[in-house]
Amino acid sequence: MKKNLCAELVLIFVFLISCATRRPVIVPPPPPLPPIQTAHERIKQNSPEIKKYFILDENRDIVVKADIDETKPGTNETEHFEVIYNLKHPEADGSGGFFIPFTISSQETGETKRDKLFWKPQRDGAGILLAFDDDYVDVWEQYFDFLDLHNARVTFFLQGEHIDFSIEALERGHDVGYHTQNHLNLTKVSREVFDEETLAKVDEIRSAGIPLTTFAYPFGLSEDWMNEELRKSFRIMRGYGVTFRVYDRVSVREGYSSSKALDNILFKRDEDFELVVDHMFRTIKFIGGNLILPLTTHTISDDADWGIKPDRLRYLLEAANKLQLNFYRYKDL
Repeated sequence: MKKNLCAELVLIFVFLISCATRRPVIVPPPPPLPPIQTAHERIKQNSPEIKKYFILDENRDIVVKADIDETKPGTNETEHFEVIYNLKHPEADGSGGFFIPFTISSQETGETKRDKLFWKPQRDGAGILLAFDDDYVDVWEQYFDFLDLHNARVTFFLQGEHIDFSIEALERGHDVGYHTQNHLNLTKVSREVFDEETLAKVDEIRSAGIPLTTFAYPFGLSEDWMNEELRKSFRIMRGYGVTFRVYDRVSVREGYSSSKALDNILFKRDEDFELVVDHMFRTIKFIGGNLILPLTTHTISDDADWGIKPDRLRYLLEAANKLQLNFYRYKDL
């Protein structure tokens, strides 16, 4: 019994000595990741350091992109990658978030990887400038409660004077801008008519308590000298067109911005309208930087070419709220 105990003690002693003298095992560091893999991981995490931007392709469709440089292992050289995000057809996760497909491509080797990132919009400074033009005051006032229901504040660009409507709109939290007296093409009139259409009635309207900080060109048509002249009386001038354009606060305040049309005549089907609205809204929210998207229509009607269907207006307001976009008025900027 004693012999067995002594033998066990000897074995334990030998084991302890061997552990004390054994060299530690050195695990080599993992090899550095290829640059495309490093870039891929950054995109997957939707790193805020990645600066996104958009272009319009040959079909005037929005393409959201980013450019990334990664250092090649063991060198001071960099490899350039282009990232394209698919915000037109993301996959909703049911909680307000989206899985955004993206493609990353090496501009040197042509190597490409595809994956998805998860993105959930948060409240920030991004928003829309929604406006209604002309003199459809009898229609617009019927939608004051509807706008309240969606916490929407808009700007009405009035042709003519409409003092009573303007005061009510201001009291309901909206903004009122000026859209000339008779909606003439200002590029085709004399300087005298230009002054009559744009400035002659402004002081009278303002004396009724309507600030008129912003002027909207009829048909969106203008010449450079007009901006300089109108800047003497208005803080902001607004154009109109079909192209997607975005701004920051400073850019709008600099004096001129163009607003994208939402009129029925531009969209054959409701599905087309909804797809465009969703794509625009996701773009300004995803890119970041507190972007502002000006949008314009006219009356609210199922039948009018130059107006927006009530159901389309509802869709637009609900889409803005789901993405936590702000509703701006021109006087806010």
